[in-house]
Amino acid sequence: MPSPRLALTRTYLAPTSGSAPGGADLPGVADVGAPVEVTSEETHYDTSDLALAAAGVSVRRQTAERTSPAPRGWVLELPGRGPRTHEVRHALGRAVRTAPAALQRLTWAAARGRSLGPVLALSTTAAQRDLLDADGSVVARLTTRRVQARALVPEDSSAQTWVEWQAEVVDGRRDLLDAVTDTWEALGAEESDRTAQLRTVLDGPDDEDGLDAVSVDDSAGAVVLGRLAQDVGWLLSQDPLARIDAPDAVRSLRVAARRLHNVLTTFAPLFTEGATEPLRAELTWIADVTRPSRDLDVLTDKLLEDLDEEAAGHTAGSGTGDPAVVAETVRATLAERAATAHAAVLEALDSQRYRDLVAALEAFVADPPTVKAARREARKALLPLVAEAHRAARDAYRDVDLDVDGEIDAEIGHDVEKATAEDAAALARLRTAVAVARDAAAVVAPRVGEDAEEYVDVLKELLDLLDEHADTVVTREFLAGLVEGAGSGAFVLGRLHALEEVRSAVAFHDVETAWDAANRKKLRRFLK
Repeated sequence: MPSPRLALTRTYLAPTSGSAPGGADLPGVADVGAPVEVTSEETHYDTSDLALAAAGVSVRRQTAERTSPAPRGWVLELPGRGPRTHEVRHALGRAVRTAPAALQRLTWAAARGRSLGPVLALSTTAAQRDLLDADGSVVARLTTRRVQARALVPEDSSAQTWVEWQAEVVDGRRDLLDAVTDTWEALGAEESDRTAQLRTVLDGPDDEDGLDAVSVDDSAGAVVLGRLAQDVGWLLSQDPLARIDAPDAVRSLRVAARRLHNVLTTFAPLFTEGATEPLRAELTWIADVTRPSRDLDVLTDKLLEDLDEEAAGHTAGSGTGDPAVVAETVRATLAERAATAHAAVLEALDSQRYRDLVAALEAFVADPPTVKAARREARKALLPLVAEAHRAARDAYRDVDLDVDGEIDAEIGHDVEKATAEDAAALARLRTAVAVARDAAAVVAPRVGEDAEEYVDVLKELLDLLDEHADTVVTREFLAGLVEGAGSGAFVLGRLHALEEVRSAVAFHDVETAWDAANRKKLRRFLK
């Protein structure tokens, strides 16, 4: 699998033909390197209906003179959050008729297995300047790029040209990026959407007359289906990022699957009986497949931070184990398990079962099996269903025994352990019910207003506590599994385990207060 490269960049359409401004007056910049001229040729690949461009995805084959510093090879560029983009590079090879299989696999969500052929030729001449800190290390790169682009079909398409300024920041220096782009914007530069720019080359400007053709359907079915469509789109946007194991991508894909499941659960009465059940079953499957990867992300963030704190307070020769040694064991174990978990995610995403699920979700949204209730006014039809979801959460809360604090008495340890396990299961059921209520309320919030939004926020706080408790259970199980053979490091593992017990108890203790806040009649008045 090609390795992803994470970049923090912003690109602007230049207001003039001059070079991108910026130099030693910027924060953290001490010097500016000599400009480097770079020329390159790119061929962009897409489906016949430009599905990748519509998804904001770019697959291109880059070539350059061998004396040029411009990179050569295939590049897949995926949109991340904010200014972040994710790049996957692949060796150039000899193929020119279609993209490499490895990259086509990563673009399945947009292309659906269709071959990617050449659709656009792009030539660039660029001048790059590196910004250096006091130690001479590169902290950013400013590029002035003159671009000429031409659609390959039809063959007599005319070329379009423009000038871009691009800032790429090293090591996440967002403050430096903001300083650069603030200066550019003051000069009249406008942030560029390269995808929109290339689509203009490929199929001409957007038809503005069609912008007002937005549905004003205020029916319950339209509101719910609008939310389902958004979540299907979000799931598909995370698909390629999850495949390259980009930060938080698997977690985000799992969130989308769970949210789709929850919305289909609450609003099932709007559709023909049993219509949502097959989808919910398959969404549960994909959520279960991605759960280990999500848990390992949480474990990694939490445990390595805790071990850093342990190392800071460790005294050499104390006989209590070296946190640095334990950290290496933890890191290696987590990495091994993460690789296994990600392999399982890839297997699922490459399976026919997953492809059938995506097709079924899109078919459901495109041609929903609605019943008469779906045609009712949204508030009247949906608010009773949200209220029912809240009642289900209240019933789940009543099954939680808040007198159990998780401590083990030496004389009756077995009974308390059993009670704790039962209570953990009850908390898990509560977490599921609260998530369903939260996601249901989020669907109606745009129509209801601030009261529903506040309800969603309060349930989110309760869910954070329940997630914290569940994460402590996973973490303690992981730590307990490392004790055998840890030698003196068992002391360090024990301290981490004790810390998780404290976190568990605090979260458990705060659940009652958080539920009382979520169950206030005043908070739920919008449901009446």
